[in-house]
Amino acid sequence: MLGAVCLVVLLGYAYGCGQPAVPPQLGSRVVGGEDAVAHSWPWQISLQYSRSGSWHHTCGGTLIAPQWVLTAAHCISSSMTYRVVLGKQDLLTDDESGSVAVGVEKTIVHEKWNS
Repeated sequence: MLGAVCLVVLLGYAYGCGQPAVPPQLGSRVVGGEDAVAHSWPWQISLQYSRSGSWHHTCGGTLIAPQWVLTAAHCISSSMTYRVVLGKQDLLTDDESGSVAVGVEKTIVHEKWNS
């Protein structure tokens, strides 16, 4: 009996994993994009590169584990310095409340991404 209760509790937690904190408003195709409700996609990151002393958004990515981000290979250049920013709503605001910037320690690009 205790095993069944534990199983139900674990399944309940698993069901909530990956669910947005704020339910998104899903629509049709993305053409030109639209603003999301703030913090409705907590695993979405902004990949930014440094140039002339400031940071610039280059691509989005997905937080797939506590210290791993998945993004498109064409977003990465070996000559750039990157950071990952979580919790951003406005890409034009540098010090946005609730956002966290973390330096990128290592990039791994699939060797056949462009073949």
